Formats: sequence, C-alpha cells, structure tokens
Amino acid sequence: MTKLKINEKIEKVIEIFVILFGLYILIQILRAIFGGSWTTEDLIIGLLIFNLGSIFTVVISVAQLKSDHNHLKGQFRSLASDFKSQIKTN
Repeated sequence: MTKLKINEKIEKVIEIFVILFGLYILIQILRAIFGGSWTTEDLIIGLLIFNLGSIFTVVISVAQLKSDHNHLKGQFRSLASDFKSQIKTN
C-alpha cells in the first residue's frame, strides 16, 4: 500500500472516532438534561475534547486541499509556459 492510502485510512478512522465520540457526548447531554449521568464539568470537558478532534480533522482536510491546490497551480504554470513557447515558435 502506498503512504497516501495509509494516511487516508488513518484519517477515516480518526473521523469515525470523532463522530462516535460526538454521539456519545450528545447522549450524555440528553441524559443530563433529563436528569442523570455526568456532571456539568464532565460534559464541558467532553465537548472541548470533541471540539479539538473536530478541529484536527478539519485541519487535515485543509492541509490536503492546500497541497492539491499547490500541485495544480504548478501544473497550470507549466502548461501556460509550454503554451507560450508553442505560440512563439509558430
């Protein structure tokens, strides 16, 4: 397997973990609203951890998009220079 595929699988596992953790926090919030389960401090800490995980997955996605954009920008720059040189020769 290539390194890219391994990174994509790790990213998907992290996303699934964050989603499951968010659902667990949501269940605990609902239980707290209806009279039970965690204390307020525990819910706040859980929400902060969920927020941190969400930000981490968004940063991974943004970094990947920026990398792809830079790669395409370089390809278009090469294409433009090739096109200019082709026009000059004709």
